[in-house]
Amino acid sequence: MNKVFGAIARYFKQTDRTLFLFSIVAALYGLVLVYSATLYYNKGGLLNRTIIVQTVAIVIGLALMILISKIDYHTLGNYWKIIAVLSILLLLYTFFRGKGRAGSEDRSWINVFGITIQPAEIVKVLFILTFSKHYDLVKDDIASPKNVLLLGIHAAVPIVLILLTKDMGMMLVYVCIFLFMIFSTPIKLRYFAGGAIALLIATPFIWNKVFGNTQRNRILALFDPTNPKYAKQIFQQNQGISALASGEIWGYGLFKGPKTQSLYSSTLPERQNDMIFTVAGEELGFIGCVAIILVLSIILIRIIVDAALSKDEMGTMICVGAFAAFAIQIMINIGMCLRVLPVVGLALPFFSSGGTTTVSSFMTVGIVLSVFIHRKNLLFADSNDE
Repeated sequence: MNKVFGAIARYFKQTDRTLFLFSIVAALYGLVLVYSATLYYNKGGLLNRTIIVQTVAIVIGLALMILISKIDYHTLGNYWKIIAVLSILLLLYTFFRGKGRAGSEDRSWINVFGITIQPAEIVKVLFILTFSKHYDLVKDDIASPKNVLLLGIHAAVPIVLILLTKDMGMMLVYVCIFLFMIFSTPIKLRYFAGGAIALLIATPFIWNKVFGNTQRNRILALFDPTNPKYAKQIFQQNQGISALASGEIWGYGLFKGPKTQSLYSSTLPERQNDMIFTVAGEELGFIGCVAIILVLSIILIRIIVDAALSKDEMGTMICVGAFAAFAIQIMINIGMCLRVLPVVGLALPFFSSGGTTTVSSFMTVGIVLSVFIHRKNLLFADSNDE
């Protein structure tokens, strides 16, 4: 027993304790909100499967976070080609065999031994790792058009595969991760200018051919929310805004929100998933929402700090990718709840229900902790070389 406690003490001495602990705080806070949001499942005495899945996902995610953090990210990076190929195969399988959720056009979910998972969430962590390693290998010749093109292809392959499954929200996350990471490199601005021009030219095609009717209407509804034509697309956000506003400063109290505790799921659709932020707003008020933003902000700040503390560019790049993954999902999810961004089905990291997204969030923190823990080994190695 003393050995176990000794090992735990040594781990906490090595790791970024703030990032570690606030990730757990976020997950536990989210679990309470998900429990409240799914109480209506239990009105007839039924077992709340969502809470069981969420609790198991937190335990698995926490274990993976610790395991990944203990492995040197350079060691993981040595297998980047194998990891990249496996990621592509997983996304290809999702394209051919994926299924969607009710009311959604995407096919981003697969069944594994009776468990439904979203592969793009897991591949997201692997993409951050493989892209960071790829850049680390070519950074000395980053001005070469060939290397820029290869990095672009590295990002384009998973983005296109996710696009083919019609998971626009996750595709946007990957695009933003790529942009954040590539902007942190010394690549010349002309490449970005060329990409911006290409995107501008492609915009009409994307709008008409890539976006479906539901996605276009969700965007248009934001500019004309009272138009009956868009009533179906804006209904979820209107209900969310109503719940948020009614909570005022302190909220109705935990487990007492009228919309959150309604017996009808349509009263506040996807309350445990996309709309978990509105659950906090209705039951815990403005204070509850600020608490969510504060906890997530601390996580983001610590990732930035760990990026600055990294002793090599691969570690910095990993942290930049992790920051981008969290930041864009936080911004879009809260933007959806506030009706300033269209609904794209993105979870709020650590807070929304969903086993895959919870495990993915912990894995993302795990790879950042690996950068923090193993920076010392690299520092000592540099000192010995001198």
